[in-house]
Amino acid sequence: MEYMTEKNNSELSDDYSELPPNSFVIPFYLTGGPQNKTPKIIGRICRLVPPIQQILDRHHYPDSVNSLLAEAMVITSCLSTTFKLDGVITLQAKGEGPIKTLFCDVSNDGHIRSYAAYDEQEVEQISKQKAEIPEVMGEGYMAFTIEQNGPNQRYQGIVDLSGKTVADAVTTWFKNSEQVHTEFITKVQKQDGEWIAATLMLQRIADTGGIEDDTGIELADIWSEAKIFAQSVTENELLDPALELETLLYRLFHELGIYIQPKRPIIDKCRCSDEKVETMLRSIHKDELQTLADENGDLVVDCEFCKKIRIFSANLKAH
Repeated sequence: MEYMTEKNNSELSDDYSELPPNSFVIPFYLTGGPQNKTPKIIGRICRLVPPIQQILDRHHYPDSVNSLLAEAMVITSCLSTTFKLDGVITLQAKGEGPIKTLFCDVSNDGHIRSYAAYDEQEVEQISKQKAEIPEVMGEGYMAFTIEQNGPNQRYQGIVDLSGKTVADAVTTWFKNSEQVHTEFITKVQKQDGEWIAATLMLQRIADTGGIEDDTGIELADIWSEAKIFAQSVTENELLDPALELETLLYRLFHELGIYIQPKRPIIDKCRCSDEKVETMLRSIHKDELQTLADENGDLVVDCEFCKKIRIFSANLKAH
């Protein structure tokens, strides 16, 4: 799989004036020192408030669900800028516990959508806002799917649910499947009724041989220093809506030669449409469609992501 490691690795709009703050991923890279130019470590920092709040407001999930889903959204947003993506990246976790499904996908345009499925009675027994994966999802797996535009352009990786957080499972996937040193620092919090999620990701640029092909002490030292600097970030800094992420990055990594790249906006936007829903319905046999109709003979389709309800008659004409 190809990673973004080049300097110009984001195709972005030049105008962010109409976008709210705290709705971006910022790619960056570290060279090891201000005098160096060659990237040694790539990174991403993301803080999301409006996109997460808009999605969670539509679903009215309990806080234990909101917390995990917010973490999944901010991490998937980072991943959407990590690979050379011309399509959609999806993170989906399936478990046997009270929370059955976490789903989030982000397109190369930065359009994000997300939902969760859970057992209401079992989730009511979870009192903690920041519940951990073993408690709320139990045994299961996490799947990462990259669907590039064009035929036969699909990649999927699967890893067992491991660790306490979504970030733990993603880190395990990078280590086991992609053989790339990766570090995540992720925080989620509800502040004055508003959800904020942020993550700082570092990734060591692998040589051809991957994680086993160490280039020597210098790169290892840079990687160790970068992790120490990253771990010094406080929860307040990462989640403070008033602290610009560029300022935070410079504060953390200026000694390691940081190069900050253009922002990638993340926007709450569903990809459903009347045409797509109608096409889906027409793919179902007419006898089966009859069993799906309501008491008025209408076919009612509720989008799991944006919650928009579409109503079609039995002859598939939209109301």
